[in-house]
Amino acid sequence: MNTLQAELAGMHAGDGTLYKTGKNSIVWELRGGLGEQEYYINFVSPLLYKLFNVKIQPKHRSGGGNGSFGIQTCNKQITGFLLRYFPIGEKSSKVCIPEPIINGSNKLRCAFLRGLFDTDGCIRFDKNHTLRHYYPKIEFSSISGKLASQVENILDNLKIGFYTWTNGDSYCLCIPGMANLKKWQELISWHNNKHLDKLFKWSLINKTN
Repeated sequence: MNTLQAELAGMHAGDGTLYKTGKNSIVWELRGGLGEQEYYINFVSPLLYKLFNVKIQPKHRSGGGNGSFGIQTCNKQITGFLLRYFPIGEKSSKVCIPEPIINGSNKLRCAFLRGLFDTDGCIRFDKNHTLRHYYPKIEFSSISGKLASQVENILDNLKIGFYTWTNGDSYCLCIPGMANLKKWQELISWHNNKHLDKLFKWSLINKTN
């Protein structure tokens, strides 16, 4: 397992799906919102080429209100890699971090978290009893208790502060404050412009206030 593979595993754990079609074919899908086209075109597709020497063009997909944007493939190299670590079909409640990452280096764990939070996490900025949205919060939720617990253990190991709560069947996690944001940026960061653009706009606003 290398860091690129670990990041792909994190992306799949966040928003990926493996399913059967017909008797023998297995399909992998990774989908995001329509505003994530840049991430899929400029990062996800090149990542797959680096790992598997396969060129896959991300496309607009149907479903939901306005559809989605992402990748769909039956490539056996890609599906074969993911099948080593993830189940076919519904994975939400049983997805977890693969053992080679859990037992690997901090670089592998950070790469997995980057892929996971790029696809299934968010960053927002609270007023926190002030007049402006200045206080950063990096958030994530999952209905897999094991995945949530593993993420907590990695953050503890990295000395990134967080707090947790439950919301129905979901396990929710928040990484609050400037110090934790700085450590996240140093160790993990993002590749998804959905998050990076929001962070850039926030930094510009806070420089002028």
